[in-house]
Amino acid sequence: MISAIRQYQLTTYTREQMSNVQQFNFAKYQPTEAIEKENRAGYIDYGDNNLYPQYLINLYHNSPIHNALVNSIAFMISGKGTNTILDNALNGLTFDLKLQGQFVAEIIWSLDGTRVAQINHLPFENCRLAYDKDCEEITGIYYSYDWSNTRSKKGKPTFIPLFDPSSSKEFPRQVIYQHSMCAGSMYYAKPDYYGSLNYIELSYQMGLYHVNNILNGLFPSFIINFLNGIPQKEEREQIRREWEARLSGASNAGKFLMTFNEDPTRAPQIQDFPISDADKQYEFLSDETAKQIMIGHRITSPLLFGIRDVGGGFGSNKDEMIVALDIFNHQVIQPYQRLIIDVFEPILGDIQIEQNSPFE
Repeated sequence: MISAIRQYQLTTYTREQMSNVQQFNFAKYQPTEAIEKENRAGYIDYGDNNLYPQYLINLYHNSPIHNALVNSIAFMISGKGTNTILDNALNGLTFDLKLQGQFVAEIIWSLDGTRVAQINHLPFENCRLAYDKDCEEITGIYYSYDWSNTRSKKGKPTFIPLFDPSSSKEFPRQVIYQHSMCAGSMYYAKPDYYGSLNYIELSYQMGLYHVNNILNGLFPSFIINFLNGIPQKEEREQIRREWEARLSGASNAGKFLMTFNEDPTRAPQIQDFPISDADKQYEFLSDETAKQIMIGHRITSPLLFGIRDVGGGFGSNKDEMIVALDIFNHQVIQPYQRLIIDVFEPILGDIQIEQNSPFE
């Protein structure tokens, strides 16, 4: 592919000729970074434009394998519940713990401040850690319904202090922030599949690619050469829009190339970019992407999640699947459950999350 592009000699045309062709640029992938930055407003920004949790949600919605694994593993972590007031919030907390690598629980005290009356799940994408520069410590969270527009009434952040029984009467609404391991981070944790984010992004982009192929075709179907002179840029754009509307409609925009030339001898020559074995390349990318995503989620056997012939794993008989499930429970599910139990046992007393086996 690269050698074919290099053989496409653009230098045979003058700069004036090249300026009269509707050009395109090859995309360059830039990974979305989980940047942490102290904000003057008193909270820690997370990611570009403070929207990294929303980026993880977008990948979750658009990568089929990643979506299925997050749902299934979060369900396994929450199990059958704890038979306490935690149960109302448990599914949301385990979902955030898996998807975001952290969660925020809202603690509501009784009127007399002597007991915890209610525990709620606060979606982590709506929360940012509050930071006191003078004390150099996290003091709570700021909650916003829309972090992309914090100046609006709905998006204005609201401060909620950290859990502290000694101030239960003064602050009857408090929060608990819990996270998984956070190597390389000062404040926010990373999800356990963080190492496979590039492949999750690839899964998302491959889906978009194939949809666009159906809508627009693999490459422009034809070329329109205007040989009656070169109009001004604004007029060229107007002509392109009119022909685009006539020939393809909005859903198929970009299915043709248009050039403006003074005579036929100055029209550009378009050469194909040959791609050999494209079907095999796509098959390899699809299989490799699925494999790497499952490795990122630490899947011991794809068969546990209804996925066959991808990434190896154990065989298809029930005994071997039980072994795979036992390993997955000990290495992934139970450590997550322990994070939750360690947080809420001091508040609720002895609790246990009852596991939910898929073989029942």
